[in-house]
Amino acid sequence: MTAVIGILNKNAVAIAADSAVTVSGSNGSKIYNTANKIFTLSKFHPVSITIYNSANFITTPWEIIIKIYRKELGERSFPRLRDYSDDFFRFLKTNNFFSSEDLIDHFFKSLIFYSIEDFVRKSYERAMMEENDLILLSKEKRLQVFRKHLINLIDLEIEKTQNVEQLEDFKTLTKKEFNSLTKKDINDIFEQNYKELANKDLRDKYSTFLYNYIKSKLFYGPWSGLIFAGYGDDEIYPTTISTKIASVFDKKIRFYTDVVETINNNNTGSIMPFAQRDVIDTLITGISPDINATLFGTFNNILNGYNEYLIKLTTKDNPELAAKLSRLDIDKVCEEFVEEIDKIKKIKHIEPTVNTVSILSKEDLAEMAESLIYLTYLKRRISSHEESVGGPVDVAIISKGDGFIWIKRKHYFEEKYNPQFNYKYFNS
Repeated sequence: MTAVIGILNKNAVAIAADSAVTVSGSNGSKIYNTANKIFTLSKFHPVSITIYNSANFITTPWEIIIKIYRKELGERSFPRLRDYSDDFFRFLKTNNFFSSEDLIDHFFKSLIFYSIEDFVRKSYERAMMEENDLILLSKEKRLQVFRKHLINLIDLEIEKTQNVEQLEDFKTLTKKEFNSLTKKDINDIFEQNYKELANKDLRDKYSTFLYNYIKSKLFYGPWSGLIFAGYGDDEIYPTTISTKIASVFDKKIRFYTDVVETINNNNTGSIMPFAQRDVIDTLITGISPDINATLFGTFNNILNGYNEYLIKLTTKDNPELAAKLSRLDIDKVCEEFVEEIDKIKKIKHIEPTVNTVSILSKEDLAEMAESLIYLTYLKRRISSHEESVGGPVDVAIISKGDGFIWIKRKHYFEEKYNPQFNYKYFNS
């Protein structure tokens, strides 16, 4: 995991990222504090790209892809930052996604296998919890019970995928086209691993889920976040474009633009945290996201408890009042309470912080960005959670006039021993 932040105003955009990367394998996971996450997208123009979550696209490290693209881009530039983003994804496609067709196919089959395995495991767990005397049933009866729970789980996921916005490049994908590409793989995996459990109805149900999933903005398994930041030739104020990207299906990339933040006369300052953002959100809003998430439920339970108590007290002596109390809409009261809390957060914390950001100098933007990443690291350090944020904090400033400037940057080598590095950077 990681922590990344972009802080923008009319002067510049500051980008900061930690160096932690989690490597998982069959023997567990290990955290290394040596990852590079901030890169110049162009050697000659004020544009950067930052990565978070998975460091690879399929199996190719993003760092390699970015540096190959940077070399191809050369001195070319675009009017808007959005054009750089579009050109980068065009580059991915024209280079066959830096993977072979066999590898892409293997990854898709792995998605099918592990998603089915997850469904089956959860259905078994649910059946064991909810069904009595499973051990006494015949084998066929047990399979029917497991199959029923499995179908119910898949139905829930189908509903979930149908309620999520679709990926732009997959809106035209039909079920018939999808079946022609996936039917054999789905049937083979069921046949090899769950032959007795999977009848035709179950296979069709799973196929419907997978079809909706591929078209949706839901990502299961590895995915990466790419943050483009800086200026196009025609832009005088900075922009950040956050994109999420997962995999490839039918020679198309499953990706979408998550957030676009542009500085203008109506939006003079912005703080954009990514990945592990809980500590930064706490500082900006004045309340921990974990506590904020429980406000409605906790207040609702307390009010319902008091209301029930009052109904019991008044039922005998004042049944009319008791009836009115029973009709009281507690949910509406709680919603009004949460709305008032949100207003207080906005007035007391969010707006003052953003207003201050809008007038910060470049140096202050960089210091603020670094401090927020460090506080996230410190929170992980002093808690019982895995230290998934850590290592040196890299900080860069991008401005219209000065371009991309490193404020703090780690190197795996010492520059004094490698004078050719700086020479080759601009001459290769």
